[in-house]
Amino acid sequence: MFDLLIKNGKVFDGSGQAAQSVDIGIRNGKIVDIGNFKNETAKTEINAEDRFVCPGFIDIDNEADHYLDVFTLPGADNLIRQGVSTIICGNSGASLAPLISGSLSSIRKWSDLNRVNINWREFKDFLDFFDKKKLAVNFASLIGWGTLRSEFTNGEFRNLTKEELEKLKLMIAQGMKQGALGVSFGLGYASEQMVGISEILEVGRVVKDKSGYLSFHLRNQAEDFLTSIQEVIEVVEKGQLQIEISHFFTEGRPNFENFAEALKMIKKANKEIELINFDLFPYDSSAKVLYLILPEWVAIGGREVLLKNINDEITRKKIIEDLKRKKYLYKDILIADSGQRWWFSGKTLEEIAKGFNLNLEEALLKVIEMCEDRILIFTKNLSEKNIENGLKSSYSFVSSNSGFSNIESGKRGVWVHPQTFGTFPKFLGYYVREKKLLSWEEGIHKITGKVAKKTGINDRGLLKKDFWADIVVFNPEKINDNSTLKNPFQYPDGIETVIINGGLAYHKGILREERYGKSVRKI
Repeated sequence: MFDLLIKNGKVFDGSGQAAQSVDIGIRNGKIVDIGNFKNETAKTEINAEDRFVCPGFIDIDNEADHYLDVFTLPGADNLIRQGVSTIICGNSGASLAPLISGSLSSIRKWSDLNRVNINWREFKDFLDFFDKKKLAVNFASLIGWGTLRSEFTNGEFRNLTKEELEKLKLMIAQGMKQGALGVSFGLGYASEQMVGISEILEVGRVVKDKSGYLSFHLRNQAEDFLTSIQEVIEVVEKGQLQIEISHFFTEGRPNFENFAEALKMIKKANKEIELINFDLFPYDSSAKVLYLILPEWVAIGGREVLLKNINDEITRKKIIEDLKRKKYLYKDILIADSGQRWWFSGKTLEEIAKGFNLNLEEALLKVIEMCEDRILIFTKNLSEKNIENGLKSSYSFVSSNSGFSNIESGKRGVWVHPQTFGTFPKFLGYYVREKKLLSWEEGIHKITGKVAKKTGINDRGLLKKDFWADIVVFNPEKINDNSTLKNPFQYPDGIETVIINGGLAYHKGILREERYGKSVRKI
């Protein structure tokens, strides 16, 4: 007898192959058989007639650790209702482990650090902590280079000494031995401006030896987008490393045309072997930290230096002059999260400027001064054409680039991007079904088996015997997102059943209280 039996569905196994009409038997959390089981019995039977059955979606660029949602909202309602069964965190150079002194200063740009107590140092202890806490989805993580590096430099703008670099490489090797998938870099953040190619290659050699991958938040996604892509390609050429570029887009209309050239550059670099992949979210607006709007030189050296620059009369004038040359980056800003200055949340920069009787540039600086540096913004400055071309690329994945949330969060004054609730249903419902950019098997492969292979998760991402039973059943005619910028707190349609490690996490509109997630360690 099976614990669970899924019958009569159209099964996409996540490999990119066409669907088959087969049944799936589950026992003790794993897929034990796939075939036609007309005479078999099960404790729970799911009739998937006229439905698609596929592996649970893997969110390769999730931010639940950065926002500390893994501590406050472990139920992950918004992700499970999208069909997500596994999240990969530790992106953009910042992770929760390993730690040297227990500092999480690199997380400060996203969240209030008073929300969590640290009782781990090593990566294995960190994963053990989450196994005991029980998240609703599977949790895997990269090691954030910025987190480790800043503990040695104490935020100083300098190169690492040879001794420091060697110590950090040993920590990387140990962390990967304990289950980390690889290392991430947040080159776009002030804390990693001093990280150069030679330093990246030193880290890359350790990661390659452990069969992991490097993830990059690009140094610049506006006017220097192509230069930033070339930097990544140089790393690949010199180190022959597996690379994943996070939230791949170029922002601002003057820079849209560079996206096509970047795709050509990546295709050329992947000519012999596919080493470079990238993820993107299917929305023409993005979420980012406010200080990244400022010229790069303003924030180098940390919060104290940033404020000093803003408050110096001569420097402030130069900042404003530089800002005015790139007004497209901030003229449509919506403040999503302003921390304790909650009254800014949900307001546009234009509304704030009118309220203070200031121009946009002065208003932007005032918000930074008043709200410290933990200010999240939304800005609608991406190209729909580029999104479509990116999704069509054989090198792309789909990510939410968001954390955990639920409908109740909206009642507490928290604001989120619509990708938090709608990423995967929008990708499948709009771009696959309606726009037909990809076939169903190609689209499902892009968010399941292809991600698992890239990241080294070897027992998930496919519907295969002896793999963990992470499975989604959805209605292909109804799958669709409902979340918008004005009203993001809306669950999607079409996802009917989500099974995580053999547990029935979501079924017929009911989210189970029991949590079935596990920590995912690189095998």
